[in-house]
Amino acid sequence: MGWQPIGPWSCSVRSTHNWRFPCNVTLACLATGKPEPSISWRHISPSAKPFESGQYLDIYGITRDQAGEYECSAENDVSVPDVKKVKVTVNFAPTIQELKSSGVAVGNNGLIRCESAGVPAPVFEWYKGERKLINGQQGITIQNYSTRSLLTVKNVTEEHFGNYTCVAANKLGTTNASLPLNQIIEPTATSPVSSPATSTAQYGITGGAEVLFSCWYLVLTLSSYTSIFYLKNIILQ
Repeated sequence: MGWQPIGPWSCSVRSTHNWRFPCNVTLACLATGKPEPSISWRHISPSAKPFESGQYLDIYGITRDQAGEYECSAENDVSVPDVKKVKVTVNFAPTIQELKSSGVAVGNNGLIRCESAGVPAPVFEWYKGERKLINGQQGITIQNYSTRSLLTVKNVTEEHFGNYTCVAANKLGTTNASLPLNQIIEPTATSPVSSPATSTAQYGITGGAEVLFSCWYLVLTLSSYTSIFYLKNIILQ
């Protein structure tokens, strides 16, 4: 059998207010053979749903989770199936999925992490208030990855505390989120405060029994041969 895939495909999904402009994709798998081969499609994804058979696969209003590789399989009764793949890319504007920081004490290093999703991969920028932050200046280190940006503030001073903004942008849009870098006051050592210790003692009483008790809870009445007592929280052995 012989066949010809048509692709790969790239589709951009844009959002304006709450309206999404749909993007439609048609994949084609042109196969030849005798007997005429049957053609089936499969999206290589754990959540993929089965498609109808045929040379053309139409995807209407494609979404982000429908991106990835699609597999076309052509088979007849003569030979094993002939399988090829085509890649579909869905471009979308960035969204910030997480912005997180931990409090920091003066003199320590502070870290803020910004996680974003977008295709193409977003470009990151950082601001403190209205001022754009530059990597390597004023104790600032910025490390950018495809979906993450890390802002490290070294040797934090009082001037470093305040609001920080992460900006993520690609050709389809821009988004941002802000949060403060908060100060932690480290505890200082203080002199230990002593408290009265509970004193215990063992007293022998008539009959060879022992009583372990707290001194200020004892009420003890003795007769000539027998010890009769009331004791809160005592232990008899």
